[in-house]
Amino acid sequence: MSKMENLKTDLSEKERQSVVNARALQSIRQSSIKREAQGYAVLSGALGYGESALGHGVFGKISHAAKLFCIGFAFLAPSLLIWRVLL
Repeated sequence: MSKMENLKTDLSEKERQSVVNARALQSIRQSSIKREAQGYAVLSGALGYGESALGHGVFGKISHAAKLFCIGFAFLAPSLLIWRVLL
């Protein structure tokens, strides 16, 4: 084998490695962008929920009623438990 043939295989191996490296870096960039986009989506959903839950629309009224129910249950549960267990 001549030195020229050996050099060609080295170049093709380097080209293959550079292609594999470029694909790997692109995959890392894409996953980073995807993770960042998911964070923005979660934040947007949370802000949208907060604004609609505090509004005066139907969802705001339902949310307010659910909060009042939870507060009432938290006050009544101990009394009901005492009646059930002790009396």
